[in-house]
Amino acid sequence: MVTFKTSQVNQLKRQLGVFDPDSSTVHNPLLRNYLEFYKLPSASSQNCVTIGNLEVNQKPIFTAAWQPPHALGTALVVHGYMDHLGLYGHLINFLLSRKLAVVCFDLPGHGLSAGESGYIDDFVEYTNVLERLIELCQQQFPTPLYGLGQSMGGAILLKHLINHGSHTQYPFKSLNLFAPLLHPKAWRTVRRFLPLVKLFKKSVKREFRPSSYDLTFLDFLRTQDPLQPLTIPVAWLSAADNWVQELESSRGSDFPLTIIQGDADKTLDWRYNVKAFTDKLTNLNLCMIDRANHHMVNEIESLRRDIFQRIQL
Repeated sequence: MVTFKTSQVNQLKRQLGVFDPDSSTVHNPLLRNYLEFYKLPSASSQNCVTIGNLEVNQKPIFTAAWQPPHALGTALVVHGYMDHLGLYGHLINFLLSRKLAVVCFDLPGHGLSAGESGYIDDFVEYTNVLERLIELCQQQFPTPLYGLGQSMGGAILLKHLINHGSHTQYPFKSLNLFAPLLHPKAWRTVRRFLPLVKLFKKSVKREFRPSSYDLTFLDFLRTQDPLQPLTIPVAWLSAADNWVQELESSRGSDFPLTIIQGDADKTLDWRYNVKAFTDKLTNLNLCMIDRANHHMVNEIESLRRDIFQRIQL
């Protein structure tokens, strides 16, 4: 049985080189172990795999790419809060089956990227990293470019969209957002007490919510994944609050995009969010998935098939 321990995580971080699409073979035994542990596609005649660090604002951002022969475009995947790209094997394999190159990265403070665990002052730090990855995709990978984001990853893509303004030179051909973050469950209560919490605490204990009906996945998060944070910085909660206010006060966008949302989401106040997104996104294609929970890219197979069929590429 393949394992990936904290000691191996730290060792791998020290050994990672620069992300270079011209060097596509994964030689490092720890990288091969990482791919096997997270059940990510390995290098083969059907897939060139590139893994390494991309420097963004003088910080290493862990980046991975898979490129099949004669790719028809590139999918840029943005993971959710407390996630990392290692958890996105199902989506990566689906996109590869559609003959797309796939580029993924760990956000600052997540996975194998630099930064204090889960910490951010403002979501603009996430969109700055996204901009650098878009630039990489435009320079090194085939067009067109498709954006896909889970939860906070969806919020980051949305923030980038509404900050972009017009559609002129907008880099994505399509956006597909899985349960994008706006109001978490009980957000009004959290928001009310947030100023008080900030006076006394720098972080709060993380609760592992049942975010999927795949019990094996949930057990993996709780007991096996060494890249899972155990606390939530209060600063991130403030940054999430700023994002909520930014979206709610924005003019929104008329860019056509798809939101895929489960009606059994136990992480978000999805009813409030769907109404807010419908009001702000005038060309929204909303796909509701019966019985699907929050972590849609890691739902049970029967639901995941339905979810992936709704992706617009």
